[in-house]
Amino acid sequence: MKSKITPLLSIIIPVFNAKNYLKRCVESVLNQSFKDFELILVNDGSTDGSSEICDFYSECDERIQVHHLRNGGPSRARNHGMEQAKGKYITFIDADDYVNNYFSNTANKVSLNDYDLIVVPFSIVNTNEKPIQFYQYKEKSFSKNEKKEEFLRVIWLGEPLFGSCWNKWYKKSIICKNNLRFNNDFYIAEDYLFNLHFYRECQSAVLVSFPYYHYVKHDNSVTSRIYYNRFEIAKTVYVESLKLLGDVNINDQESRSFVEEAYLSGVLRAMFDMVKTENKLTFKYKILELKKYISDKEVRTLLDNKTYNFNRWAFFCLKYQLPIFYYSLFRIRNLLKG
Repeated sequence: MKSKITPLLSIIIPVFNAKNYLKRCVESVLNQSFKDFELILVNDGSTDGSSEICDFYSECDERIQVHHLRNGGPSRARNHGMEQAKGKYITFIDADDYVNNYFSNTANKVSLNDYDLIVVPFSIVNTNEKPIQFYQYKEKSFSKNEKKEEFLRVIWLGEPLFGSCWNKWYKKSIICKNNLRFNNDFYIAEDYLFNLHFYRECQSAVLVSFPYYHYVKHDNSVTSRIYYNRFEIAKTVYVESLKLLGDVNINDQESRSFVEEAYLSGVLRAMFDMVKTENKLTFKYKILELKKYISDKEVRTLLDNKTYNFNRWAFFCLKYQLPIFYYSLFRIRNLLKG
């Protein structure tokens, strides 16, 4: 019988065909000196044996619960996990990633304070656990909305700490009060969008100095896949980003340029998805999509005001509204690359 005592932390792990990594992930949590947590494994329709691993751990430890769902994507899995969570805080771990013992340090710090949001540095490693990149920062915090703007600059504008959900602890009461959820239709930037909404509501936060999260970089990462709604995702994030800047009174041009460049970068990625060999849309539809991206009102406004440091040919086609030329040029380039 599962414990009904309210834990400090609910750890949610969405699982989809992660058989080769799941044991490492779960064991990295169970080996912590910190024990005041529940672990929620959400099996998102796995077909590789991951579901059996989830069941095994659920039977071995009363703090672990498993939920088997039809495949619906990471957002739906996280949302389901949040609906089951009983902890004061909620955090997420991707099934192919893992944590180190600094996780317990973070928990001990959180138990002595009452922050709405905890942000953690991280490291990027390859599949053999060899470090690729390492991020570490001095501790910084704000409370009662004082220095909220300054804190946001540290974790977001020009830094890699803001966009993901796996390097954060969220106070559950804020999630429930504001009915915050991950967008089920977004398979990228869904956590970025969630963070934009959460940060707007939180009144205190801390960036801890010890990195506990190891993000495993795979060759077949989501950056290489096609997302047919990438343009809509980029535009939604752009609009919500501008709202957050306004809410915390960040008005300088450098910060706004950061958001604008991120939007145009997303638009260019959406354009590039249209010329990938794997794209199954018809030629006519691809051109219509490119025309839509290029003629977007916000895009035209941004391009009229300044220049940006992007691929010069892609930027040229975007600026001068040349969808067919863009398609022909980059389609040929992709074919030559094989």
